[in-house]
Amino acid sequence: MSINYKDKQCFVTGGSGFIGQHLVKRLLDEGASVTVLDNFSFGGTHEIVDPRASIIEGDVRNSTSFIAPNTGNYDYIFHFGAPSSIVAFKEQHEKCRDITVNGFINALNFAKNQKARLVYPSSGSIYSGANRPHCESAEIQYDKLNNYAKAKIELEKIQKENANVNSVGLRILAGYGPGEWHKGEHSSVPYLLAKAITKGEAPIIFGDGNQIRDFVFIEDIINAILMLGEKAVEPVVNVGTGTAYSFNKVVETINEILGTNIKATYIPRPNLYLEVTTADTTIFSKYYATQTSLKDGLTKTIESIKEILAK
Repeated sequence: MSINYKDKQCFVTGGSGFIGQHLVKRLLDEGASVTVLDNFSFGGTHEIVDPRASIIEGDVRNSTSFIAPNTGNYDYIFHFGAPSSIVAFKEQHEKCRDITVNGFINALNFAKNQKARLVYPSSGSIYSGANRPHCESAEIQYDKLNNYAKAKIELEKIQKENANVNSVGLRILAGYGPGEWHKGEHSSVPYLLAKAITKGEAPIIFGDGNQIRDFVFIEDIINAILMLGEKAVEPVVNVGTGTAYSFNKVVETINEILGTNIKATYIPRPNLYLEVTTADTTIFSKYYATQTSLKDGLTKTIESIKEILAK
């Protein structure tokens, strides 16, 4: 993978989040200088953030939280400081929408002033109800979207209205992997299922478990962010594997890895439930191809869970 972030000035919002913590570490490993903006309101802590990064404790909804270094301008603004949980949006809709939309506007204005490249996450959730595989030009079925997906669509509209800002939106499908423990019930489906079964508990699944997702392991997500952040010319790009698995298949694979046979407990689906996501990777594959299989990703996730449980 050919990327060059050495000596680049990078500003990362949400650096204690699931994606943010991995992104910060990787940027630093690549030789970048990293400033993190975070208010640590979704379970993350200072200790999660790589100590090589500088931290500004502030709220993305406050434009004054975005501070440029005295040594010069930023090259990249990675804006990941927003809730990524459908459950969180259901529980605190107005707060989550406020953080998502107004935080994005501040990040976009900051990128404009800095003449920096803005990289932000949209979501594969926006494809709910659309034909698959889901391509970037798909017609969005807005009335079938949950509040989380609607907020992401709003970001893409704002991005389009500000085409003079150098930016790329990443429609990340169903991300998962180590580093989600602090998210609690807002963790990804694979993480929640793996945590329950590792603890010897029956995992909870909405519906019959036959719903499918394009699950993307965190290492592939970070590689995609860095590659697309540097090279993508399209305004939005899918980040997915192009292959989808059912929740039941995830449970089966976790049991296979652990040598267990724990059955799931099935409960009714909520309204506007996302049934299917599968990325069309035509554009994405020009830049990157995912490397981690579902089994390998789940194995690494389980190992990280075991390490935390052993403490």
